[in-house]
Amino acid sequence: MNGNVTYYFGHALTGQGVKHLYTEMMEEAELVYFLQGASTSKGSELLKELGYFYVKQGFAVEWFKHALLEEVVEAVYVKGCDRLYVWASEWDIEPTLLGTKHRVMSFYDCLEDVQLEKIGEQLANAVQERTAWRDKCIAKLNHAIKLHDDWEVVTQSCMNWQALNEQVENLKSEVFQSIVLNKTGERTHRLLGTLTPRGAENTVESITKNISTRLMIKGKPGTGKSSLMKGLADEANARGLDAQIVWCGLDAGSVDMVIIPELNFCIFDSTEPHIFDPQDGRLGDKIFDIGQHCALTEEAELAIAEVRARYKEAMQDAMGYSKRYAEAEYTVRRLLDHCLSASLWREKTASLFERLTK
Repeated sequence: MNGNVTYYFGHALTGQGVKHLYTEMMEEAELVYFLQGASTSKGSELLKELGYFYVKQGFAVEWFKHALLEEVVEAVYVKGCDRLYVWASEWDIEPTLLGTKHRVMSFYDCLEDVQLEKIGEQLANAVQERTAWRDKCIAKLNHAIKLHDDWEVVTQSCMNWQALNEQVENLKSEVFQSIVLNKTGERTHRLLGTLTPRGAENTVESITKNISTRLMIKGKPGTGKSSLMKGLADEANARGLDAQIVWCGLDAGSVDMVIIPELNFCIFDSTEPHIFDPQDGRLGDKIFDIGQHCALTEEAELAIAEVRARYKEAMQDAMGYSKRYAEAEYTVRRLLDHCLSASLWREKTASLFERLTK
């Protein structure tokens, strides 16, 4: 019987820079494979093959997609045997537990020197261009976050915080009841989505496909959605329950979802840019409305309209830069693909496909 695949984004372009959670995931894993080498399409193909290899053995597999390149996978996590395979060179992560749970495999020697010399100058230019567009994109996202902060200041001034706190306490009572487990609650981390050349994207449907109770938070920016979810994760851990925090793909410090696996429960931000509503026939879908506690004045509405327009313009500019960034990334990968030795690649990767039993 085959396993299943859940999709996440492996990294996100945020206003604070490029965010990934591979360091945190290394803590989860029992075995980590650091795949080191230049960015090539072969690396993504290898990770996909590894994913399918474990799925066919009945394992549940998490695939981590590239923020810019829709078809590229940059890491695979195999649940059950808790193995993480990550293309590590791009993320400045290094093995610290060699000889125990960290293993390194380098693919730089699969590149042919003669071919590299032919494309060396063209490759250097493409890499430089890629860096320039990435920096422009992140700078514009940083500007968008500052505008978003201005938006939040306005809404926060119109909030009835006491009413919200009462609603949250009632939610905690409903979700947790009297549950306390005799163990330490564990915390794991994933990313919800990111800005892509096609706009803001997420993998909510894949992440929540097997969760029976989904609470969808509705509320304006700055009205406490992220703090609410962080509080629920803290409460879960305090009661011995595990909690997975799924982070925002724009603001590196903001939470967009919390999953409590042992309760088959999740709660997530369902406002722009990822609007969700209860699905017909899915009985566990509910709205959790905190917008009712925010009474905007006419003056506040006018201020928000002005900030919202500037915010959307900044996001459009960032999306344009991300498209140019993606084009440069494709160029780098295409050039490097022509320098790979297929025979050396096959020889090196064969040992990764060992049979396992659950």
